[in-house]
Amino acid sequence: MGSADVTPDVAIIVPTRNSEATLRGCLESVRAQTFPCTVVVVDNGSTDATLRIAIEMADLVLHIGPERSAQRNAGAAATSTSIVGFIDSDMVLPPTVIAEAVAAIKAGATSVVVPERTVGEGFWADVSAYERSFYEGSDTIEAPRFFPRDVFQNVGGFDEAMTGAEDWDLGLRTAGAGPRVRIDARIIHEEGHVRYFNICRKKAYYAPGVALFIRKHGVQGLVGMSRRPWLRQPRALARPLGLGLLVLKVGQATAMAPAMGWAFFGRPLRLPDRPSMRTKHRRTNS
Repeated sequence: MGSADVTPDVAIIVPTRNSEATLRGCLESVRAQTFPCTVVVVDNGSTDATLRIAIEMADLVLHIGPERSAQRNAGAAATSTSIVGFIDSDMVLPPTVIAEAVAAIKAGATSVVVPERTVGEGFWADVSAYERSFYEGSDTIEAPRFFPRDVFQNVGGFDEAMTGAEDWDLGLRTAGAGPRVRIDARIIHEEGHVRYFNICRKKAYYAPGVALFIRKHGVQGLVGMSRRPWLRQPRALARPLGLGLLVLKVGQATAMAPAMGWAFFGRPLRLPDRPSMRTKHRRTNS
């Protein structure tokens, strides 16, 4: 049976916000998969060309905020497929990602990890790629992206109060449902031109979610987050990219510290109100 004869039973959810630079490449790679799928873009108030690209290329476009956990949950809820997958708008998928994920789930997997390769411009992009190379095969760092719908729904989907560690949180909550499988196909994560202060500020933005993750999972969460294989490889840190990694980690920790302290000891973290689905667009062209 060819792929054209297969009824799409997989939904790919792509949250967006001002993603015009990468969204078309992302959606083209999803459309080029050897296994068909329903493509859902969930936009959070983009002011660039993101919405136009999404309406052109996706099967369904939703407008949801305030953040990507709520976007992902809304995208999954708007479909009825038996498998749901979650892809970021700056990712490009090789053609067999969905087919391999589906095969793993049909063989008994209850969550599927797709390894990533970071690409970008500049020294700090190289440092980010170098850091990611240490995490390949790590169950505590690599989070699953594909789930049977019943597993995803049974654990309540993504925690909508959490931004920055929501993937790890969902991975921990689905771990008891059954086997986690890591497929061979590798996602390309396009970082663009990476600047040092921007990447540090990004960590600060995610700090409240990381604090909530630690409060939620306690010692288990803290131990998992603190496992950094490069800390046990001094020779790897002695080379230029290794020294850059150390400088990056110091900068990120410095940026995160005030936000983490505020999250732990300042204003209490609470679950935001669930946003309503204001409008939706369905793709009419085939």
